[in-house]
Amino acid sequence: MERYNPLSAADTLEDRKQQALHQCEHLIKDFAKRADRHKVRYKRLQVISITLAVCTTILAALSASQVLGPLDWVVPMVSGLATLATTLLSQTNSQKMWVESRNISQQLQTHLFLYLQYSGEYANVPDDSERLQLFSQRLMEVWSQGQESWSQQASSRQ
Repeated sequence: MERYNPLSAADTLEDRKQQALHQCEHLIKDFAKRADRHKVRYKRLQVISITLAVCTTILAALSASQVLGPLDWVVPMVSGLATLATTLLSQTNSQKMWVESRNISQQLQTHLFLYLQYSGEYANVPDDSERLQLFSQRLMEVWSQGQESWSQQASSRQ
């Protein structure tokens, strides 16, 4: 995990611009990592759930045909694990967090592109200083939205 390095006050417009661009890149990478982490977690739980469900079916068939003999206890154990994995899949919100983190990262990328191209809402701002202020404000709005979404998801899991 990357350590937080507080930003210091910048004297020149160019320094402030570099800070804003650096912060934007940092946020894009952070939300992209979050998305990847949640995607991997979701995919793992999905594969485990499906695999255990299939194993339960196979083991139940083997148990019914008396092939397992004294190992019949494996069927309820694997069935319980399948139920646990399926429950975790539905309760962890990993898929939703994956999609939301990816969306936040894309919103940040969009603002960065529009700012650098003097397009969209940045096109009608005549002064570079005001454009930078608007860009910084939009970054913080998107970041706050992402953090709010994360905290709502985290509190809804309890």
